[in-house]
Amino acid sequence: MSFAMQSNKPNTQTSQPSPKSQKSPEKDLIIGIDPDLERSGVAIWIASGKIFDLRNLSFWQLFDFMRAHADRIRVVRVEAGWLNKKSNFHSRAGQTKTEGEAIARNVGENHAIAKIICQMCVYLQLQYEEVQQKAHKLDRDTFRVITGYKGRTNQETRDAAMLVYGMNLNNK
Repeated sequence: MSFAMQSNKPNTQTSQPSPKSQKSPEKDLIIGIDPDLERSGVAIWIASGKIFDLRNLSFWQLFDFMRAHADRIRVVRVEAGWLNKKSNFHSRAGQTKTEGEAIARNVGENHAIAKIICQMCVYLQLQYEEVQQKAHKLDRDTFRVITGYKGRTNQETRDAAMLVYGMNLNNK
């Protein structure tokens, strides 16, 4: 059983594309991802112009975006919470066991999504990095002061942005 259709028609294409049309686009995008089960924070850093585009994307929206722009993506930086010595703070004072279990479940789900995003990068043949979160969370005003970004943000997009902010093509 064959899954590919075969044609008996001869290849009638005789002209070769010009060298100019064969030129691949510049790999000028650096992508930062703060993984989440529902909607990951995604930062698109256009290194040539230092421009952010911040989005919250579902897994499949992210896949479609990365597939569509794979020829321009230099590197994908994925927040890898499992690299932190302690990434699961589910036994805080005053917290119920149920609350702690819910936090632990969410952390585990987000770690799994991050690992699947890394597998997606392999599948799409994109260079990627698992990045340990080092900085603390930024509120909206602090983020605006640091980056100059004036658009709407949430914690996920700010975290994704800080994975790529200030990078240029020379240091990646």
